Amino acid sequence: MTAPDEPTPPAPLPDFPAIPRPAKAALPLLAAAGLTLAAHLLSAGRGPGLGVNVVVWVALFIGVCLWMLRHRGQRPTREAVILLGLALALAATFALRRVPTNLALLNGTALLLCLTLGAAYLRHPGLSVAGVWAQAGTVFTGGLRFVYGPLALLERFPWARLRPAKGSEMGRWGVGLALTLPVLLIFGGLLAGADGAFGSLVGRLLNWDLGGLGETLFRLAFWAALAGGLVYPALMALRPTVFPAGEPSGLPRLGLIEVGLPLGALGALFVVFLGTQLPYFLSGPSLPDGFTYADYVRRGFGELMTVALLTLVLLLTAHAVTRGEVRVGLTYRLLNLAVLAPLALVILSAANRWRLYTLAYGLSEIRVMGAAFLVWVVLALGWLALGLWRGSLRHFAYPALLLGLGTLLVTTALNPAALIARVNIHRAVTGLTNDLRRTPQNVDVWELLDLGADAVPAVVANLDTLTQECGPNCAQGRAFIVRHLQDEYGLPTDPRSWNAGEARARRLVLGLE
Repeated sequence: MTAPDEPTPPAPLPDFPAIPRPAKAALPLLAAAGLTLAAHLLSAGRGPGLGVNVVVWVALFIGVCLWMLRHRGQRPTREAVILLGLALALAATFALRRVPTNLALLNGTALLLCLTLGAAYLRHPGLSVAGVWAQAGTVFTGGLRFVYGPLALLERFPWARLRPAKGSEMGRWGVGLALTLPVLLIFGGLLAGADGAFGSLVGRLLNWDLGGLGETLFRLAFWAALAGGLVYPALMALRPTVFPAGEPSGLPRLGLIEVGLPLGALGALFVVFLGTQLPYFLSGPSLPDGFTYADYVRRGFGELMTVALLTLVLLLTAHAVTRGEVRVGLTYRLLNLAVLAPLALVILSAANRWRLYTLAYGLSEIRVMGAAFLVWVVLALGWLALGLWRGSLRHFAYPALLLGLGTLLVTTALNPAALIARVNIHRAVTGLTNDLRRTPQNVDVWELLDLGADAVPAVVANLDTLTQECGPNCAQGRAFIVRHLQDEYGLPTDPRSWNAGEARARRLVLGLE
């Protein structure tokens, strides 16, 4: 006899590997909570702006992270220390300079970038050889961590240690209070609706002034996102970026012909463009016939700088999609040189246009930032050319980032607002003319004051020249300007937002009559 067919047991489910998670720890959450509270105390209220409080908070963050690493017996990476040091230097600019708005926004963005990268690579080496793809992935991951970083710190906190012992009086009291609250809310609300006198009594008991609670909660949530988003990668995250290591997978791998044709065409296009620019290089400080400064200089400078930046991106992309054996070949290196050599002259044309515009109209915030961007592009392209000639861009991204941050710091250290004010006032006072400007430059005192506190010393030193003799309510009159300066800078500011430029302006303004 044959045994009856037995049911086949179900196939076992495959074992999926568990996603690695950071070990539970209490100190990261406590550090983030402390940094959140510190940020709130340094910025709460209507008075504080950005000043020394930025330096204090960044120094606190760096100090807490380094102390906790030392407590664990770990050492920070050299790249992270450099970036966090640059972050502290950028924070110091908010206490030393009151730069124009656009440059202040750029400094703030660079500060956040340094903190994001520095926190991500604080315990993980490899930033110095990470490519543009890896750095972009770290910045993208850093943005995500501002959302889930505080939640991850909460989830990895060892809450089990806080549970009271089973049967303890503290646990029983806690359970009792937790059950009492909903009972009082439900039945109290019903009784308050049933009787007006009782409802009035409850209303007086609960009549709290919560006018500023919403703003306070929003501030705390913002600072918690910032602190948690930086503390989590610095002290807990298992890797700096969610992007895979190395170059992005799935990219096409092209040969010399596929890459060489567009690169050769671009180099030829640059040569043709330079041929049309040659007469203007030889003609000295003059504009082409039929062109205005707006057409030839201002717009042309921006477009040429865009060309230079896009060329940098194009060469990086071409290197990423080119096969490895082609990259190290002489022909490929000569193709890159054929693009970069005429591009250098294109950048020279852009620099010449910037010079012409400055000779004609003096300095402005946009022109100073344009010059700084030009300097960084030249340095980055030079470093790129060296890497392409060697056949490897393994060490390009990190030095290019440091060059950009260094250029920004040097630009800020030059005190752009004071520089612009001095140059333009000098041009107006001395009646400076040249081949590009037949009449002396007129300077609007209000445009100078819009530059910020760092321009005030130059304005005060030349106040009689910049103002007119007119009535007390005349916008260009000395008395009106003095009243404006005293209203703007005469009163003491919150110590948390102290700034050296504003303190200097206040001393000068208080001495005006």
